[in-house]
Amino acid sequence: MFLITFSIVLPACKKRPIDEPTPAEQAPFDIYAAGREGYVAKYWKNGKAVNLGKTGVSSDANAMAIAGNDVHIAGYEVSPSGKYVAKYWKNGISTSLTDGSQDAFANDIFVQGNDVYIAGQEMAAGKTTYQAKYWKNGIPVVLTDGTQQAIATGIAIIGNDVYVIGEWRSLEWLTPITVYWKNGQLFNLSDRATAADNQSIAVSGNDLYFLWSETYNSAGQSQTKYSKNLGGPVLINDGTPDVRGYSISVNGSDVYVAGSGTTDGNSAIMAKYWKNGSPVILSNGPDSAFGLSIAVSGADVFVSGYRDGSNERNGVAQYWKNATAVPLTDGSAAALIRKIVVVRK
Repeated sequence: MFLITFSIVLPACKKRPIDEPTPAEQAPFDIYAAGREGYVAKYWKNGKAVNLGKTGVSSDANAMAIAGNDVHIAGYEVSPSGKYVAKYWKNGISTSLTDGSQDAFANDIFVQGNDVYIAGQEMAAGKTTYQAKYWKNGIPVVLTDGTQQAIATGIAIIGNDVYVIGEWRSLEWLTPITVYWKNGQLFNLSDRATAADNQSIAVSGNDLYFLWSETYNSAGQSQTKYSKNLGGPVLINDGTPDVRGYSISVNGSDVYVAGSGTTDGNSAIMAKYWKNGSPVILSNGPDSAFGLSIAVSGADVFVSGYRDGSNERNGVAQYWKNATAVPLTDGSAAALIRKIVVVRK
């Protein structure tokens, strides 16, 4: 079965005290975080929340880009008829990318000059398969014909080339593979021996980085790889059986990956990041926690995600600055941060 996963729900453990945030006004940068609270899309700037979705209507902010003074966010909102509508918000003002006749999602966003690129997928009309696509300034570019299951999870532009990463599965296959499209042409990054998951894309100068995870055994454990400029994949191997990377960022010659994993003797999922393959543990129980996005500014490393709250449905949206947790919600409603962006003042 082809699965599209937008969040992870795991058994919660005992709640731990919340660390107090450092006042953002003392920092030489602005910290933006996009996600949801109470299943309503929102973003935070230096800890102050801005609602994007409507109260009582399910929505989510999956991706964010900052360009000058403009805040660009991509996600989805559920229509009155129960359909998922791909959404784009600019400075809090929403635009529907799809008409609500078919389920659709916007998963990633990239801004180049005056052009806004958004990657996602929409159910093919009259079918039960998703078509991977991207929108350039609201105009859709379809990447697949609907005879397969496909989703587009990340997008980046280098020069005049449009790169999209995602998943693709022929209907007779049991598992999807990780793929990318360059200017609409399809290429494989993994094979059918493993199930693809958790793709991410990053650009540093003229260098292109792809990240993806692969479920490699019947227990559902993952291994994570990244590729620079379409070269051979680099396996992140920190000696643990489950390495699940969600986001990649590059600072100079250093490659950072945010994610989660486990260790022997600890039942909690631990938020982590890896710098050039070496792990930095952000949490160590008793709550499970997940690092979903990473940003680096100078010597400071920011990882956003969530930790389990009082029950498995009430996660606390938070980020870690240099491994110190900064919560943005109090755990009274389910919340998480899918994307963090740090801008020097």
